[in-house]
Amino acid sequence: MNSLTRRQFLKLASSAVGAAACLPFVDVEHALAGEAEPPVLPPPPASLGRIATWGVEVHTKPKPDSRLIRITTRDEVLPLYEQTIGQAVLPHNLIWYKTHSGFVHSAWVQPVENILNPALPDQADWKFWGEITVPFSDARVAPDPQARVFFRLYYSSVFRIVAAEIGKDGQWWYRLQDGITQVPRPYVPAAHVRRIDPAELTPISPQVSDKRIEVDLGAQLIIGYEEGRPVKASRVASGYGINRTPMGKHVVLSKTPASRMTGGVGADFYDLPGVPFPTYFTSSMAAIHGTYWHNDYGRPRSHGCVNVPSPVARWFWRWTLPAAPYEAALYVAPRSVKGTAVIVT
Repeated sequence: MNSLTRRQFLKLASSAVGAAACLPFVDVEHALAGEAEPPVLPPPPASLGRIATWGVEVHTKPKPDSRLIRITTRDEVLPLYEQTIGQAVLPHNLIWYKTHSGFVHSAWVQPVENILNPALPDQADWKFWGEITVPFSDARVAPDPQARVFFRLYYSSVFRIVAAEIGKDGQWWYRLQDGITQVPRPYVPAAHVRRIDPAELTPISPQVSDKRIEVDLGAQLIIGYEEGRPVKASRVASGYGINRTPMGKHVVLSKTPASRMTGGVGADFYDLPGVPFPTYFTSSMAAIHGTYWHNDYGRPRSHGCVNVPSPVARWFWRWTLPAAPYEAALYVAPRSVKGTAVIVT
């Protein structure tokens, strides 16, 4: 397949992203085949959903004007039975989740699992990368369930594990560093963290040098190309207002498996530890990265970065050049290597 024409790109944006119920992941070949929408929506992305903001409404039907059953609270975890096309709360997103008590709009529900992991204390000295696999976990200043909470960590966030200790509860705890602090600091129950094996971060199609990324701010779509052929696409949430994602031709400058991102002032202040797999493409640190604080792709809402679902962020991190070694907390592209092009229009 040759490079997408503008007409094909718009078809991809409208049919796969609009008519296909605004799902975050896009099957490129399916979209280009001309099918307006899949006949049946797939199951929810996960079996559970964490309420990622305050006051999400549960309705009797997937419509905001249907009867209100109740209002959920932040970090409440709900079972997700199915996803369905409903009435838009926001014009870019028609997806609702069916729960045990009614329907919630998907934009404010982070799909999560609740997976407990075996402790790997013998691996901690190797300083491995770990991923939170429960809806949320409170990192504490000591390996003690009664110690002061340092930060609440969320599903899919990533951190460097630098030590393991038996806590006051008799269970293994991991000590965290990169992604939350520059030196070893807080502790989290080891059962809440999955070790990311180095094989999971090996480069994707490393033999291909002709790669590029196109981000269409109007369509809120990202597409990765190999030798002119689209191989990966997803909806995004780009920068908004004065924080608009920088347009133009950029290249990948650096990468990290995890970052603590802070910024904004007043009501706009944010402090986000463990942001998964940022791939930076401007000197102002605009990045393609995973997101756990919303599930709202298809409209500008970030502080300049390109928000994508966390599995998509990991894919682009692995696929783009230069390839980053597993052990690097921050890998900067060498002068001798040209990073993958990132074209924002």
